[in-house]
Amino acid sequence: MENVLTAEVLGGLDLLPRDHFFVALIRSSNGADGIRSRLALQAESADISLLSGDLQVNPVKAVSTRFVVQPDALITTPDVYALVEAKRIRTSAFQQEQLAREFLAVMTNSDGRSPLLFLFGVEPPVRVKGLGRLDITEAIERHLPAVLERAGDVGLTFADLMSRVDDVVCWISWGCIKSTVRSHLDRFTAADPSVNASIRRIGHQVLTAIDWHS
Repeated sequence: MENVLTAEVLGGLDLLPRDHFFVALIRSSNGADGIRSRLALQAESADISLLSGDLQVNPVKAVSTRFVVQPDALITTPDVYALVEAKRIRTSAFQQEQLAREFLAVMTNSDGRSPLLFLFGVEPPVRVKGLGRLDITEAIERHLPAVLERAGDVGLTFADLMSRVDDVVCWISWGCIKSTVRSHLDRFTAADPSVNASIRRIGHQVLTAIDWHS
């Protein structure tokens, strides 16, 4: 169900005028201020790839070890590489190593671009299976040593990685996504009535998807 919700919401945001909707959502998020601002500036040229398949945690050693994450989406621009993880609206939790794996994966796959781990439907402290609610940094810190050991040499130390968490991880709740889309949908106008009607149909599909999954 997470995949369905992600496809319905991100698919709609991909089609809506990005300066009015996707950029507003990026700016309404929290964390990683510098990279989020860069993503907002390049939103019109961003490529949004839904359910893009396995992503190696350590692509350099991909031949010798299969250690992967499965992003809900990848958002890429010339300067930003964003991995999207979306959680269900109803009760859901991260696997214990999940945030550490995804954080490391976005760091090692960014290929010279600024890495961004974009968490949809999340508001700290986050629920982690078996551990209750944790701050995002704590959830990563607890399991990053074990993830690094399994990944092998990634060219970054534990200290290097932890110093980047606040600059790389951002989040937005489903409630904020819904209110942002609704607010901009209410204000959007175009000279062509057919364009207006089209935008409203797509926007209402996004809102309906969030309501249905709530």
